[in-house]
Formats: sequence, structure tokens, C-alpha cells
Amino acid sequence: MRIKTGEQHQGWTVVDQARREWRGSFEGVWLGADESTGHWMVGRQHDGRSMDDGFDTNGNWSTSRQFRENNEYLNMRRALAAYDEEARNASDVWNGLWDQRAHEAVARHLAHRVPFPAPAQLSAGWIGRGLTDSHSPMWATIPLDGPVAKYELIRCLQGQTRFDEIVAEAGSVSEQEAYQLVINATGPVRFVCRGMTFSLSK
Repeated sequence: MRIKTGEQHQGWTVVDQARREWRGSFEGVWLGADESTGHWMVGRQHDGRSMDDGFDTNGNWSTSRQFRENNEYLNMRRALAAYDEEARNASDVWNGLWDQRAHEAVARHLAHRVPFPAPAQLSAGWIGRGLTDSHSPMWATIPLDGPVAKYELIRCLQGQTRFDEIVAEAGSVSEQEAYQLVINATGPVRFVCRGMTFSLSK
């Protein structure tokens, strides 16, 4: 049985999955989120003989690890790390682009979590720390459809919050708060996280 990415499966939204052949056997993994609880799960698909038999006839998988803290941000981060580990264990599933693609899949999922009440055009951007305000590094997109702009800003957050450096400044928000601000945004938003200013603007 094949389960489609983006669809509901036994209470989980399938955020991402990968399956490949290695030495005559197909192995695979998948990443799921329960949007009603904020729980995340990493599943190992059944080893099989095709791309379509990772789930049995009842839709069940081989093994799973679930992340059920009362903090969705931590659940997501831990699930991503476990997903990477499981992909490495599943022989040829992991490759050099795996990490990037998995983070892109999570960003797409989060960007569509809260729908816009009406179509919106927003620009995603950030301003970094510099020697002076006039020479700070910065980046911005052209106006994009709301969910696409949210996706781009989440990708920026992912890039900036995967390092150990913690910058605490007055008025700044935590990584968890930053993600929630972007996920819940249905219009312009601006905040500081780790010394950088992130924004969705018209």
C-alpha cells in the first residue's frame, strides 16, 4: 500500500517520506504530525519488494518513534533529528540532499497550517546584525502568495536557528515563539529572534 504525502493517515498528516531500493529490497521512512495535539512521529516503513509495499494492506508500518511533549516546537525538532537518523539506518534512503529536503517538507507543512482568510501578497525578509544599521546584511523576497511567503520565512528561521549561538536581546522572542508567529500569521508580522529581525510585510 502507498500512502500519499500531505494526506491524513491513521490520525497523522504525512509530512514527508522516502523509499528506495538497496540490494534488491526497498526500504523507507516517513514523518508525520498530529496537528490537533502538536505531536510528531517518525515511522520506519516495512522492507519490501516495491515502492508500494512500505505499508501493509491495513496501512500499518514497521516501527515508529513518537514525540508527545506539550511543546510542538520541541517535538518537531526532535522528530526531524530522528527522521534523519532513521533515514541513515534505512540504507540508501539517506543522501547528501536529505537534510535539506526534509526541512523543506516541514516548512511547507507549517506554512499551510493556518490558512489565510483571503488571498494575500506578502514579502518575506530578514535583517541581520551588522557594524551599523546601514550596513547590516539583509534579504527579502518579491511579494508572494501568503503561504509561499510563510514558507520562505520558515526556511530562513530554520537556517538561523540550527546553530548553538543564543542571542538574547530586549524585545526578542524565543525560537518556539518565532515559529508560532509565522505559522499563525495571516498578515504582516515583525519580530526579533537571535539578534535578527524577521518579517512578513506588504
